[in-house]
Amino acid sequence: MAYELDIHYEGTAPGLAEHRLSLGAFGPALNQLVFALRRIATQLVKNAVEGEHPKTGRFADPARNLDIEIVKINGNALGLATRVAFHDVAQAQPDLPLWADLPERAGAELLDALDRESKGQLSNSAVRKYFAELPEGITKQSYNFHLNGRSIRKVDIGSVQLTTLPVGLAYLRKAEGDIVGVGFDPGRNEVRVKPESGSLAVLGSASEQVDGALEMRHSKVRTLSVQTVKGVRLISLRRASDPAFKFDPEAATKQIFTRWDNVLKKLAK
Repeated sequence: MAYELDIHYEGTAPGLAEHRLSLGAFGPALNQLVFALRRIATQLVKNAVEGEHPKTGRFADPARNLDIEIVKINGNALGLATRVAFHDVAQAQPDLPLWADLPERAGAELLDALDRESKGQLSNSAVRKYFAELPEGITKQSYNFHLNGRSIRKVDIGSVQLTTLPVGLAYLRKAEGDIVGVGFDPGRNEVRVKPESGSLAVLGSASEQVDGALEMRHSKVRTLSVQTVKGVRLISLRRASDPAFKFDPEAATKQIFTRWDNVLKKLAK
């Protein structure tokens, strides 16, 4: 019983006009497609037995042996006739009766994920990476998963609209602890603080803050920093014994309008 997956690409990507498969252009994407299939199959097995068997890893072995084998390359742009099967039947054989329909279920879910991800609907990160790995210039692609002439799932894709995950928002962090190190120019200016509980915090800092950290190295310190996707930036470094900072809205407003008065006037025009 051989499940087959026909893949068809059209466009101006390398090799398409000559009906050739460029390993440099398509190799990374096709490897990622196999990875996506195996990950889907592994998750199907995990969902079926997790919580009911102490060794779920053994049951997932057949899923890891699924493979996509290129049987032939067809004309008309680039068409790949492939076979979806267990790569090592002997190794998978002990649990094979339990998962005889695993290739069909995994293949169908793979095409479902291809369809959803191409429309910008978050579904499967491995499939999303497959699309990202495809070379530029593909204007149309189609997938037909079938068995003995019976089409199980078919997907036609035009323009791919990949979703970009939102970047995490910046947020403030407070900590108290000991200064355990600093960094200087010509390297990176930084202050390393070991909180009373938790892991070491490395804070990107201005040179003046590094100088201040050296003066406070024998004291407990209190830090205020901003966390972004690029790292942690130190805003304030004070001795923990110093009085806590009290925010004065009136004074802050006065300082803002005093410092930025000319800029605000120009913006208001």
